[in-house]
Amino acid sequence: MTVSAHTASGDEVPVVAAVRTGAASPTDHRDRLVVAMAELLAAQGYASVTVTDVVARARVSKRTFYQHFSDREECLLATYRVVAEGPLHMIAQAAEAAAGSGLSLREEIASVTGAYLAAMAEHPLLTRAMLTEPGSTGPAGRRARREVMRRFADRLVALAAGVGARSGAGALSPALAQALVGGINELVLAAVESADREEVAPADIAEEILALRDTVTDLAVAVLGRLD
Repeated sequence: MTVSAHTASGDEVPVVAAVRTGAASPTDHRDRLVVAMAELLAAQGYASVTVTDVVARARVSKRTFYQHFSDREECLLATYRVVAEGPLHMIAQAAEAAAGSGLSLREEIASVTGAYLAAMAEHPLLTRAMLTEPGSTGPAGRRARREVMRRFADRLVALAAGVGARSGAGALSPALAQALVGGINELVLAAVESADREEVAPADIAEEILALRDTVTDLAVAVLGRLD
């Protein structure tokens, strides 16, 4: 992983910053294991990742691994939840900055969707893994995916309430928020699936994700602007 272009604020969970920058605390073995799993997922996908691979990259023993995780699936799902914190954090920061700034409805939504897409584009190969791998691991993975999707939907509901108070837009229901999150993630997934072609560089995939900003903004504006 490369060092992020974003600057982590003081309220960002350290392990989230560690995943983004690849710089886990040398004394926090769990964080190092999560960062190692994230890096391996981006590099080779979950199917070929072993516990041996994870502990070797984290530079810890297998005994240490099993002190924190029962198996590689539990490590994967823990990593998935941690990685999801990054975009959630960026969305919250963008929403806070936009509130009270006098922006139009579209401009305010664009600032938030831009922050979300920037977070997803930061490590596009990891984004691909996070959008595809957890749900394929069985019931636990599907539960984790629903949990994360609900967290994003809850964030959208809260954001819509703030935007609505300033613009007159109506409330966003949890069900509609989930549909919106699902639609946005499908657009991002379509962009990152180009990584399956070996000749496509991660930087090019990132550009495809960032190029979705107008489309995602149009979708969100169409939903929020028609609520009354």
